[in-house]
Amino acid sequence: MMTAKRLSVESGVSQSTISKVERGGAALTEEVAGKLAKALSTTPEVLMGGTGHVGTTVFFRSMSAATKSARSAQDARSEMVDSIVAELDSILDFPSFDVPTIGAGSVDEISGADIERAASDLRAAWGLGDGPVANLVASAEAHGVVVCMFPFGVETLDALSRMGSTSRPVAMVNTELGNAFRWRFDVAHELGHMVLHRGIPGIESIPSDVRKVVESQGHRFAGALLLPEGPFRDSLVGLSLEDFKMAKLTWGVSIQAMVRRAYDLGLLDESQYTSRQVAISRKRWRKSEPYDGERMPEAPTLLRTCVSLAVREGLLDVKALMARCGVPEDVFEDVVGVPRGFVSSGGFGAASKVEVRPKGDLRFV
Repeated sequence: MMTAKRLSVESGVSQSTISKVERGGAALTEEVAGKLAKALSTTPEVLMGGTGHVGTTVFFRSMSAATKSARSAQDARSEMVDSIVAELDSILDFPSFDVPTIGAGSVDEISGADIERAASDLRAAWGLGDGPVANLVASAEAHGVVVCMFPFGVETLDALSRMGSTSRPVAMVNTELGNAFRWRFDVAHELGHMVLHRGIPGIESIPSDVRKVVESQGHRFAGALLLPEGPFRDSLVGLSLEDFKMAKLTWGVSIQAMVRRAYDLGLLDESQYTSRQVAISRKRWRKSEPYDGERMPEAPTLLRTCVSLAVREGLLDVKALMARCGVPEDVFEDVVGVPRGFVSSGGFGAASKVEVRPKGDLRFV
């Protein structure tokens, strides 16, 4: 995790200056931005808000301990992804962005019933049926959502999403901690923001107490999307932790998330829900549950496919793209989903399996 002390050592900027900048008590000068950017693997422009991405809303799923610098660093990376997508979108036909919105005017207008209906509508729109979702990341990418999964370098941010400058959403998931079950739920949570909160006036500047409601709604949506009421209810033999454990591999959802879903659906009352939470803590399942290592992570492929296709068709020079977007090579490799050193080794240009095509040309598969 990039603490203020470590950031100070790696950047050469004093901790007091970093603290003042984080609290808004001091302006971020070009000199300081340059030093911090180098340590955070970003560019001074994105730290100072000079990338031109105005008016986009960023949703952070984070712990309260997440610092402003941690949020800023990942916000900067999401802007870099947005820049990469904008470049690729100008030369390739991406899958159409197909994420419905409920069109709410404010957060307090959204009820539990609205969230349940919205999750059901998304399943129907994407043809997911009413059973377990085989691969949520693949489904999201097929409908125009850009997904990136990589270690953020901090342990206090789970995920974030933003509506990009091309009106194409970007969802980023932190793989620093957790496992395939948690990362899959994170993607569902970010989809919830896109469906429930997209277009709500003033959503980018809501107070902290309302933001907690927004996060709670995203969580409820994720549960409803991955665990539809009827089929989930019917699949449970009982409501003990062992019963939820038996259902975990079937639904691809953690025991803790299933317990919460059962509570949201009224299958567990307050006392039963509390007793199961106590039991989860007693079993030390908060950070590690049974079967955590028995599901393969859902790996994004859309950005890697698009870059590979554009390179293979002679439409793109990767290093020129990184320069135009202000993206360091290691960050580019992380967000595109390739190993470190892949760019330098000339690894792009492999055959594509995702359905994208050069603009005005035949479809490549």
